[in-house]
This record gives sequence, C-alpha cells and structure tokens, in this order.
Amino acid sequence: MRIYGAWAMIHYYLRLAMRRSCMQPAISLLVVLTMAIGVAACMTTATIFRALEGEPLPGISDHLSVVTIDAREKMVDGNPTYTTPDSLLKLRDAIALIDAHQASGQVALAQSYAQIGNPEREQSYIANGLMAYGAVFQVLGVPLRFGRPWSESELASHAPVALIDSDLAEKLFGTEDAVGRSVQMNTHRFRVIGVTAPWKPRIAFLGAAQNMGGILASNTQLFIPIGAALDAGLGPASSGECDNGIAAVTFGTVDVQGCRWLEVWVSTTTPSAEAAYQSFLSNYAQGQHDAGRFVYPPQAELYGTRAWMALNHVVPNDVSLNLVFAGAFLLLCMMNVAGLLTARFLRRVADVAIRRALGASVRQIFEQHLIESGLLGLAGGVAALPLTWLGMWIVRKQPVGYAPIAQFSLSVFVGLAMLSLLVGMVVGILPAWRVCKLPPAMQIKES
Repeated sequence: MRIYGAWAMIHYYLRLAMRRSCMQPAISLLVVLTMAIGVAACMTTATIFRALEGEPLPGISDHLSVVTIDAREKMVDGNPTYTTPDSLLKLRDAIALIDAHQASGQVALAQSYAQIGNPEREQSYIANGLMAYGAVFQVLGVPLRFGRPWSESELASHAPVALIDSDLAEKLFGTEDAVGRSVQMNTHRFRVIGVTAPWKPRIAFLGAAQNMGGILASNTQLFIPIGAALDAGLGPASSGECDNGIAAVTFGTVDVQGCRWLEVWVSTTTPSAEAAYQSFLSNYAQGQHDAGRFVYPPQAELYGTRAWMALNHVVPNDVSLNLVFAGAFLLLCMMNVAGLLTARFLRRVADVAIRRALGASVRQIFEQHLIESGLLGLAGGVAALPLTWLGMWIVRKQPVGYAPIAQFSLSVFVGLAMLSLLVGMVVGILPAWRVCKLPPAMQIKES
C-alpha cells in the first residue's frame, strides 16, 4: 500500500508538472532548449574524450611497457642528450632483449606495408603489417582464428612464414581459412601458418614516437618475422634514426644495419616484475655503455602505455581542453536554467500558499517542484538528441585525426537521458527550496 501511495503521488506530480508546463509554454520551451544545448555540447565532447582516453588494448595494454634507451653509438653535434626518451633500438639490441626472456612476454616491432598477392592470381593488395621478433600474438593479445603463431626456431632460421587476417585471407583466397596457402611479396613466397581475427588497437600507440599512422589505428592485416621480411627485401615503413644522427624517412629500405628502428614492448603483470625488468634493462644498457657502444649515458627506462601516449601527445591536448570548455558551458546553462526555474516557480507563490494552508507539507511542495524540474530536464534530453547528432556530424567534417570516432551509440543516448534528468533535478533544488522557504501566511497576504 505504501509503495502504491508513493507511485500515485509521483503520478499526480507528473500530471501537474505537464499541465503547468503547457500553461507557461514560452518559459518551458526556453528552459528545455537551454538545457538541451548545454547537454548536447557536453555529450559530444565527452564521447570523443571517452573514446580517446581509454586503453588502446583493453585488458592488455595496461600491462605493457615500452623500452627506452639512449642507444646512440656516435656523438652528435648540437644534440648531446635527448630531451625526450628514445624508444628506437637497433636490431641486435632488440634481439638481445627479447632472447633474454626477462619478462612474461616481449616483442620487437616495426610498422610495415607490403604488396601482397595470391601467386595463382594477378590481383594484389597493399597490406598494413607489423614486422616482429618475439611472441607478438601473446604480448598484444592478437586473436588467432586458424593455425598457429611462429616458433622460436622459425624466427631464428628466418623461415618464410606469415600470418594474415581473415579479411585479407577472404580477398586473396575466397576463404578465411588460408592456412597452408602461399602468398607472394616482393617476388618471394611466404607460407601462411595462421589467420588472425581483424585486429587493431583503439588508439595508435605503437610507433607513437615516430608519429606513425596518426591517432587512430588501422587493421593490422599482416604479421611477418623480421628476419624473413628483411631477407625478402621488405623493410620498415620508416628506417628510424641512423648513425649520422638524422632521423631517416626512407620507406621500405632493408639497409637498416646502422639505424635504430625497432620498438621493444614487454608485458609485466606485477609491480615486482616490472621492477625486476627495469633492473635488467638498466644493467644491459650500462654494460653496452661501459663497453663503448652507447656513447651517451643510456638513461634506460620503462614507460607504461598511457604514460608513453601522454609523453608523445598521441591524444591532442585540444580534446581535454574541449571537454573543459563543454563542462563550463554546461555549468553556465545550468545557472541560466536555475534562474528561469526560480522565476517560473515564484510566479506560482499563491498556489503554493493555498496548498500549504490546506495541509501540504514542505516536503510535498519540494518534491512536486523537483519532479517538475526533472521532467523539464528529461524533455531537454530528448531535445538534445538531434543536437548531439548534429554536433557529432560537425566533428566528423573537421580535418582532425579523431573525427571518425564521433559516432552516436546507445550508451551515449542512455547517458544523455540520465544526464539531462540529473541536471534538471539538480538545478531545480535551489528554486524549489526557495519557494518552500516563504511563509504561507505572507504568501497569501501578498497575493
């Protein structure tokens, strides 16, 4: 009975709020539009911020760290020390770190692009790939659909093997299960030993120091061992930093013996494991420095994924700044709505006085006005829906790297409705309380 009575009272308050909104259409419309504009602006920027600020590989990248070492082997005029950590290593150093097996998982990576085709057909495709040394599938969590990853013996022997994703397998062979088939790259044939599911990080954190690929990552369609790739004439997308101290932009060259072009990523699941690997890394780098290879103090450090992204400004600063501006704009809209609701409620002081004189409690009056403001807030959320669509469409038209992620979703709609209801009830607290504070006798006398 108590629950039924509470619901009946809420239902009565809702009917009363709708009736009074229709009696004051101009001010009701102004409240709804003001709230809709503020909420839509906030939700548009929050959607972009949420997409960019999350983990690139949920559940995986929070355990990943990139190795940074000042591994230069020659003095450089005018640039004696790095102002920011350097993650690029030569192949010999990357192999030494991987083969030491000091972490639960480790891999050396470089982005590459290859012209890949079916030897039995003339058609070929440009595939976005990763040249890798180590357990790339374990470290990055790349899901396999068919086949297996490469073995350590295949890495050491430079066996011509490769893994492709299911989309590329469908294009090349008309079937996703392409295990055992051959693909051709640079006149060399590679045996497909595995097929992965379509895979890409949410944010392009691999190769961030070289600004490879912008903010949003693309599907990685090809995984190929480094040794086999270099033997076949397939080089990295960038040759990195070479012994002359100048960053090289040579595309696809295999003449990388004098260059630092590989990133080493390690997986450490506990703080103690991370500390142990940090100690191993420092000892390795210091040993190379003492031997005369690394001419500068090596400054060996591990950086977690988010710290590395922040250091390299993978997510533009204007994304966070826009969220701050949108929040400030929503606050301004809330203040305006609070003023409008105050004016709206104070115009009905006579009605409130009569209800109080007839026995209505302060709590009932307060609840009635709070539900009314919440209803207006919910109406503002409905009105904010097309405005949010418009805001995201405008973002997608902008020449920024994160424009494609401005997409509306069900979670955004639910968040929009809840935020509008919450905003409406919050801004209605002060006006409702102000009405309830006035003594009913004075209200009746003034009316």
